[in-house]
Amino acid sequence: MMVALPLTTANAKWLEKASPKMPYGVYIEGLQGSVVLSMTLDQGGHVTSTRVLKTSGSPVLDQLAQDAAMKWRLSADAVIPSDLTQGRVEKIVFVHAPPHGKQLPPNSQPYWASR
Repeated sequence: MMVALPLTTANAKWLEKASPKMPYGVYIEGLQGSVVLSMTLDQGGHVTSTRVLKTSGSPVLDQLAQDAAMKWRLSADAVIPSDLTQGRVEKIVFVHAPPHGKQLPPNSQPYWASR
């Protein structure tokens, strides 16, 4: 399993801040890295635009981070004037979670593949 962790900015009161959805192909490819985004907000705390400040090195991870951030919402009382013009900076980290269960020995098949 892969986990994407949005890191919290000090004093941020996020009402909605879901982690990016991880397609199976991203997990299989073993993509990892971190993306630093600048997000412009409106007065209500909704993200109106995103910009990659520091790429993860993978266009796929960068896009997943941007797609997730567009759904985030900050508490309206936490929005400051610079959020409306310059944007707020957030870092999203994509990491592999430790494996669960046992791995198969080399050259073996899972029980459901045997006939």
